[in-house]
Amino acid sequence: METPQNAERLGPILLAPGVSKGNVITKIYAAFVMVAMLTGMSFLQGYVLEVHLQVPRGQQGTISGDLTFWAEIVSLLLYNSFGVLSDRIGRRPVFVFGILIVGIAYGLYPFATSVGELLVYRLIYGVGVAATAGMMATLTNDYPQERSRGKLIGLTGMMNIAGVIFMATGIARIPVLLTANDWDPIVAGQVMFLLSAGLCMVTSVIAQLGLKGGTAVAREDRESVRKLFISGIKAGKNPRVALAYSGAFASRSDLVIKGMFLALWAIHDGSQQGMNPAEAMARFGLMIVIMQGASFIASPIFGWYIDQVNRVTSAIVALVFATVGYLSMYLVTSPLDFTMAPYFIVISLGSSFMLKMSLSLLGQEAAPKERGSVFATSHVFGALGVMIMVVVGGRLFDAWGPWAPFVIAGAYQSILLVWAIVIRILWPGPDLVVQRYWIPVFTACGRAKTKPSETS
Repeated sequence: METPQNAERLGPILLAPGVSKGNVITKIYAAFVMVAMLTGMSFLQGYVLEVHLQVPRGQQGTISGDLTFWAEIVSLLLYNSFGVLSDRIGRRPVFVFGILIVGIAYGLYPFATSVGELLVYRLIYGVGVAATAGMMATLTNDYPQERSRGKLIGLTGMMNIAGVIFMATGIARIPVLLTANDWDPIVAGQVMFLLSAGLCMVTSVIAQLGLKGGTAVAREDRESVRKLFISGIKAGKNPRVALAYSGAFASRSDLVIKGMFLALWAIHDGSQQGMNPAEAMARFGLMIVIMQGASFIASPIFGWYIDQVNRVTSAIVALVFATVGYLSMYLVTSPLDFTMAPYFIVISLGSSFMLKMSLSLLGQEAAPKERGSVFATSHVFGALGVMIMVVVGGRLFDAWGPWAPFVIAGAYQSILLVWAIVIRILWPGPDLVVQRYWIPVFTACGRAKTKPSETS
């Protein structure tokens, strides 16, 4: 059980012993910036392909998918190593290293002169993703007490969404603002990426100064490197951890699919309406604001909900939104048509809820001394999801239509929804420390029966 000794509070959020409010605020700021950078690469890549390299539009979906696929191969090979390293030397040095590498990749990206050179820079970016993505998830679960895990995930989610909005309405609009003042479109794209790189460098310094140092457990309690490498796979024998891994497979690919294929869809549709790529991205940025604005409002509500119900129940609710949202993309005529906004709001809520449910389930089930390794394994599954979805989705985007990657993702999530209901009935796991119950959806099964080892 967690103890309140030496524990601080950030509003309604109870922090783990030894964690300060400054640590949490720094982490939230770093997540704001890095989520913008991790989603932004897929979002901004369409501009580089269209303007800098002048790739034919009929090839952009396939090339975008292939670039992301090979970057995910790099991340896939490194996730576990970074996770194990974080359990041995601490989260902060791994996170700071990752931020710096992402910044370097952003600085190089707009100067590529060929798709092959772009691939090299995307592989460098993949190294940074492997370090930063795993640490953001791990820190979010290191810093709160169990009873406040959902609330901190909800608050962090709000800042993550603010980061996406900042990318869509701030950084992504730089080319249209500059070209309107007679800047060369290629130079405008370079400015956009270089400002992103500079923001990464500043954030690395702030993270070094503000995040909690040291490891999650005392030196004598650390697991061996060998045990940490296999701990993530062993944890998957727990059906709730397996559900979280399956959810990560979907939620990571959700973010990439939305960022990459919606941006390409917007650029293609904009060209048919007489817009140049910068104008199409700027208009689509407004749709992103609508999507993320809805998720921003819903994020703390769903975070609070996670702390009130069995966490498998929250997974079921997340999967309902995700399944409906992704399958509904078949009905969308254009991402630049604001009458389509309700469809985009549902898909945004679904992907946001999926990410939160995966984080909360893993945080509940993973022991602190191997949490970095377990979250790294989750990101391995996420990388596999991205690789499969972007390669298959990229080709279907070009062959069938821009809706195809989303419908494929929705079909997978519908299967996962059925599996989550089975787990809720057979292996529900512990109820939460917060002993307040109301009548939410799917809790008619009653309180979960747990073994003593499963309690918080």
